[in-house]
Amino acid sequence: MWFFMNTCYVFSLISFVMLLVAFFQSFLKFYVFAANHLTFMILTSIIYLFTETLVIFFFVGTGVSIKEYAQAHHLDAQFQKKSFAVKMKIYPPLLLNMLFLIILFILVGAVDTGHIASWIYQFYFAFCIWHFLYSKRIQNDCFRTNTENILAMSGVAGK
Repeated sequence: MWFFMNTCYVFSLISFVMLLVAFFQSFLKFYVFAANHLTFMILTSIIYLFTETLVIFFFVGTGVSIKEYAQAHHLDAQFQKKSFAVKMKIYPPLLLNMLFLIILFILVGAVDTGHIASWIYQFYFAFCIWHFLYSKRIQNDCFRTNTENILAMSGVAGK
């Protein structure tokens, strides 16, 4: 679990850095790894979507593990309910952020072909970065709550 959670954090940081580089690349028109803005955004989208999918699978996997552990050890359903509450807290902003960034990844093509002004795209890009940080703050709280729930369930908390 710890490796998986830390991997989510590392990939979230990588995604954030790539989004920032791509944002500044949209203004300054520089190349990264011999890639222009459009090409670098394709790589950024792959890394970003991999990261968010990893986060989703983390919460799904720990939720299943909590359910199986609670059933095997005849524990109260409160642990499952808390796990479900964590998922209900993290999924809406996470999925909304994925939607916002998928739209952004599509808009980069519209800007490249001249169908949308670059200032509109850059304004929307700044909003997407803000929402990314907002959802990561919620994600961090959910990681913490989920970990506390697992530790309490296993009897490790408070020792």
